Amino acid sequence: MSENTIRPGNNFKDAICIDAMRVYDSCSSQDCLEDLAFTFDADVQELIDQAAYIKTQSIDVTDVNFSISPVAFNQGFYSVDCTYNFRAQTEIFDGENTPPTVGYGRASFTKKVILYGSDGGTMRFVSDGSTPVLESPTTGCGCCNAPCTLPTATLSLVQPMCLDTKLVTDDAGTNSVLITVGIFAIISLSRPVPLMVPVYDYCVPGKECTSSSGSPCEMFEKIDFPTNEFFPRGLEDNCARISSDDNGQNQ
Repeated sequence: MSENTIRPGNNFKDAICIDAMRVYDSCSSQDCLEDLAFTFDADVQELIDQAAYIKTQSIDVTDVNFSISPVAFNQGFYSVDCTYNFRAQTEIFDGENTPPTVGYGRASFTKKVILYGSDGGTMRFVSDGSTPVLESPTTGCGCCNAPCTLPTATLSLVQPMCLDTKLVTDDAGTNSVLITVGIFAIISLSRPVPLMVPVYDYCVPGKECTSSSGSPCEMFEKIDFPTNEFFPRGLEDNCARISSDDNGQNQ
């Protein structure tokens, strides 16, 4: 361990108060959105109506909108509506052995959860150096109709998974694109609170900055040869590694 490493309990100098976001409640979400209907621009929809089949290349979440409201007669709890906005990149095939056409579709899905967000009986103003603004005010929290501030909702997620794509034709001859999407996410509610924390020392970097003044070839020569990229692990090696990891966790 280096000399600059700080151990808990050592080198304690002071205790200071900081303003931090405390997470009061959170939940993990694993959702399979089966046959989610995606919409396309008119010119792309014309190609889809004539398509033989379609493939989904990727799905991204372009934005998430939140709606937070207090739960009646359950003080401190909030209903959180998280609306995902999806963007799917698809390949449209006409069945004539021609290159596919790339089209982008859109869809949305709302996830509703109930989380504890504590009570906010004060109005909080935050200044960014110019005009102070009120942070998330609302009225009618709980059953007493008292003014309060809403907690802050956050959502973290991994890249959505495309599990299936369907091309469905209705009675009018119009094709619809239905995509089954898998989502892993964590939703949380937090509030800014003052916290007392111990201070050991200032965060002084333990190493010097390096410059890239050398030639490209000199920089390239410092890179280790990627042997594993040329010789991928076999099934036996992978199983042995997994078994070794499991044994280490079970000890």
